[in-house]
Amino acid sequence: MKVEKVRIIYNDDGPERVNYKGEDIVFGDVGDTAKAVSEALCGKGFKTVFTPLRNGNLDWFLKEVTAPDCDMVFNLCEGAFEKSAFEMNVAALLELYGVKFTGNSALTLGVALNKGWAKAILKNARVPTASYVIADTPVSGLPQGLCFPLIVKPVSEDASIGINADSVVGDGPSLERAVKRVLVNHKQSAIIEEYVPGREFNVSVIGKGNDARAFPPSEIDYSNYPPGVAKVCGYEAKWIEKSPFYMATPPVCPANVPEELKERLSSAALLAYAALDCRDYARVDMRLASDGGIRVLEVNPNPDISVDAGLARAAKAHGLGYADFIAEIIGLAERRYQ
Repeated sequence: MKVEKVRIIYNDDGPERVNYKGEDIVFGDVGDTAKAVSEALCGKGFKTVFTPLRNGNLDWFLKEVTAPDCDMVFNLCEGAFEKSAFEMNVAALLELYGVKFTGNSALTLGVALNKGWAKAILKNARVPTASYVIADTPVSGLPQGLCFPLIVKPVSEDASIGINADSVVGDGPSLERAVKRVLVNHKQSAIIEEYVPGREFNVSVIGKGNDARAFPPSEIDYSNYPPGVAKVCGYEAKWIEKSPFYMATPPVCPANVPEELKERLSSAALLAYAALDCRDYARVDMRLASDGGIRVLEVNPNPDISVDAGLARAAKAHGLGYADFIAEIIGLAERRYQ
């Protein structure tokens, strides 16, 4: 099989809209990423066609993706019908109909979205990760096996939804309030885990199995973060460009680390990537603990791959321009199916 024509699919829900201090902020339109991927592939000699997934067009979408006119589907769906939980369903649909596509399997996407499941797998695979418990109901007092400070997150959200400086707690009443916020506001369980206050890194990995390779690590620079505030790259810091938290968390890629630490970060990322059976590409987030050890926070098997996102930045640090990086993803998927 030689890939010549690529169908680019994406959830066409429009951009995110957030009211920030009385101003409407618009960001995160997956359609823009689809256009960038198309331009990159066309520049490499591929033909492309767009197939957006919208409310009410599922029958048409299914007819398009199963048509024989394309050799590969480039899966940019981060959910469906404005629900990120349906991210795995799109991949499952492609698998059900035997459609060849880039990115991770439905199983990997589904497992990774649930932080409790993912961390259980990481622990079983001896991947160093922070201690945690899952709270399905309000808590009273410190859960057994944990000690303050702790961080409380929704168990099944992505894009740092539900995470901010108040998510880090240092006493019982704060913990109880944080868990209650998750249960009430997000209608799901909370994951309570050890808060690791050290340097924060992420490592992008591409490939599959023994051929997987790690890009140079990237670091979130907290040196200008507001004093007295827990260092957390939450929703506001990650997405709201006008926020002081966004401006105080610039990425540094490649990270300025000694070779020994770079190798340890890469090894931990590859181990976590393999534990969740990732393929093609993913990003592994981690922090340094006070003992110098690495703690893997989570694995994101469907990270943003837009031109200015972290994965593309790490690819560039590895020597791959954006068009080469996108074409490499097609090549990785093509080799898998062969």
